[in-house]
Amino acid sequence: MITYILILSLTIVFFLFYKKQEKKKIEEIGEILKSFIEKKFMTENEVNEDYQNEYFAAINKIKEQDLQLDNSIEELKEYKKELEVTYNSLLTKSKQLEYSNQVLEQRVASLSNINSLSRTVLSIMELDKIISTILDAYFVLTGAKRISLYLWEGGTLINKRIKGDIAFTGELTYPEEILEKFSKKDYKKIYGEMLKGFDVSQDEKIIASPLTVKGKELGVIFIIEDHSKLIKSDEETISALTIQVAIAINNAQIYSDLLIKERMSKELEVASRIQKRIIPKKIKNILGLEIATFFEPAKEIGGDYYDYSLLNENTFSITIADVSGKGVPAAFLMALGRSVLKTLELQGEEPSCNVRKLNKLIYPDITEDMFITMLHSKYDYITKTLTFSNAGHNPLIMYNHRLDQVESHSVKGVAIGFLEDYNFKQGEIKLSIGDVLIYYTDGITEAEDEHKNLFGTERLKEVIFENHTLSAREIKRKLLFEINKFQNGCEQNDDITFVIIKREE
Repeated sequence: MITYILILSLTIVFFLFYKKQEKKKIEEIGEILKSFIEKKFMTENEVNEDYQNEYFAAINKIKEQDLQLDNSIEELKEYKKELEVTYNSLLTKSKQLEYSNQVLEQRVASLSNINSLSRTVLSIMELDKIISTILDAYFVLTGAKRISLYLWEGGTLINKRIKGDIAFTGELTYPEEILEKFSKKDYKKIYGEMLKGFDVSQDEKIIASPLTVKGKELGVIFIIEDHSKLIKSDEETISALTIQVAIAINNAQIYSDLLIKERMSKELEVASRIQKRIIPKKIKNILGLEIATFFEPAKEIGGDYYDYSLLNENTFSITIADVSGKGVPAAFLMALGRSVLKTLELQGEEPSCNVRKLNKLIYPDITEDMFITMLHSKYDYITKTLTFSNAGHNPLIMYNHRLDQVESHSVKGVAIGFLEDYNFKQGEIKLSIGDVLIYYTDGITEAEDEHKNLFGTERLKEVIFENHTLSAREIKRKLLFEINKFQNGCEQNDDITFVIIKREE
């Protein structure tokens, strides 16, 4: 029992000691944990030896983790800064992209409008309508306030249309031969000089947009805008519109030229038919004379003509003429001269008198750059005599059967239209059977080969001499053959007209 009590007492004492030790350890551990939490680390003297190794190892670990944590915090701060920079950059780029998208949408819309406008103006062939449509488009698609459009007509830069309040409509004129040598730089300088004539305020800007197609200078458009409203897209739109304007105007001008050419072609065709009708119908024989004729204008209509008339039962007139120049003016003067001369022939006067009166009557209607050369003659069947007068025309070429030689016959005289009152001379030729005469224009003698050599009078005489035994119609065929052979495919530069007469009885 005593032993039990002793053991129990000892147990109680041990338990109480153990509890006291445990309490002390807990307190020590609490202090250690508190130092960890407050990071007020204890020294070796303050830490129980049993915990020193673990304690200081833990402190080192904590310090190491704190250092790592500090480094991580710094890295996070740097990363945050990078994120902020990236975010700001993305935000800026987003705004730029949004602006670019807006600009792109504007450009797409402008291109769509310009494309629609292009289809519209290219379907219009009237220049005035094209200009009106284009100028309206400038006001709708750009910030244009005022517009002035100029086009080149010949050597003059002419104002064709103004939209808005512009008082200046000045013009510039240059010789066309000088304009042909102008470069883009020269035209730009011209348009720069034109800019000085416009009244533009300090708040405005004027743009000169040249109208050019494949190097062809058509004109210029002057566009006035407010400085504050002029943006890059406006400049691009103006440039695109200018291209469309130039193409449309060029097409309209080409179309207009084609219409003019087509109309002129039809008029020339009608004039050609009229001219061929007034050339007398071919006759084979009259008053013992065999006659062969040929008329071939170099263009649709020409200035050459021949004519003959039986004035009475014994008198036959033959005339050949060449009006300077070609085309409608020459044909008109030829028709006028022919009509007046046929009227004069009815009066029964001599050839020299007819030519003098003809010259005096039509002299007031002939311009300084035009004239008529003419050989006018009459053949008397009774006397077998050809009486003729020459107004600056080629001489008659005659094969003289009696002398077996080719001769030239002419009298002096100026072309009709040179002098208002001129006394023309007169000559005579007695024709024998077998004699051959040829009336001709210089389309024969001035026919050229590939080396620019002329057929000439001597070759004409040779053809007549070598073929004088043939009929007038056969001599005509021989002459045309020799001319074509000489030209060898070269272009006919002048009207070819001739009349061959051979006395048969």
